[in-house]
Amino acid sequence: MAIGASLAAGISVPLADNTNLGWRGSLAVWAILAFIGFLVWIPQLSRISISDQKRNYKAAMKALGKAPKAWKIAFFMGLQSLTFYVILAWLPAIIQSRGYDADYAGWMLSLSQATGILGSIIIPLWAGKTTDQRSIVIILMLVESIGVLGLLLPSLGYIALWVSLIGFVLGGTFGLALLFIVLRSKDSDTATELSGMAQSIGYMVAATGPFIFGSLFDFTGGWTYSLILLFVVIILKMYMGIGAGKPGKL
Repeated sequence: MAIGASLAAGISVPLADNTNLGWRGSLAVWAILAFIGFLVWIPQLSRISISDQKRNYKAAMKALGKAPKAWKIAFFMGLQSLTFYVILAWLPAIIQSRGYDADYAGWMLSLSQATGILGSIIIPLWAGKTTDQRSIVIILMLVESIGVLGLLLPSLGYIALWVSLIGFVLGGTFGLALLFIVLRSKDSDTATELSGMAQSIGYMVAATGPFIFGSLFDFTGGWTYSLILLFVVIILKMYMGIGAGKPGKL
């Protein structure tokens, strides 16, 4: 999935410009691939089975709603996804505002996705070897802060470095958020319920990110306050991640 996203980010602009397809034609290419994936998965529908277990989902959600750790996992999921969607939506525009062309901006977005692959592999493997993931959360947030600071100060240059750091952390925190669901659940049913809570609440939080980030740019005419917002998100994410990374089961 990450490899596909990385390739799409880098190829879309050249595909639109060099083949005269335009942005609509470029998007249509990826729509064709999505349709092929849809056809591949149709036969799998017959294999879906429904559990016969009589577990009370409503009661389980009520119990999770009273657990602070469950909320911290949910908001950690949401905040890391918020940053991911902001970068996905606005990184090319930020880079172009620094004087680079659209092709370069697209490849930098592709680079962030590619380094995210490394993060999504390395961080969960590292985190799975310890019962306490709080130090990992702190290290990731420090690395992300360096990357965002690099984008905030264009005079520093080294765009590829800052983009790589941010991408690595975003891939790592996504894998870590999913791992928290497993590590903090006492059984598979709790993991299923916690996953539903974390992803539903988390993605509701994440969906606000690109809109707020872009609105700050519209109101201020620059990226400074928008990028400062990401530092605020990093602080919140660190707090939630430290709570989620603390050993213990729900």
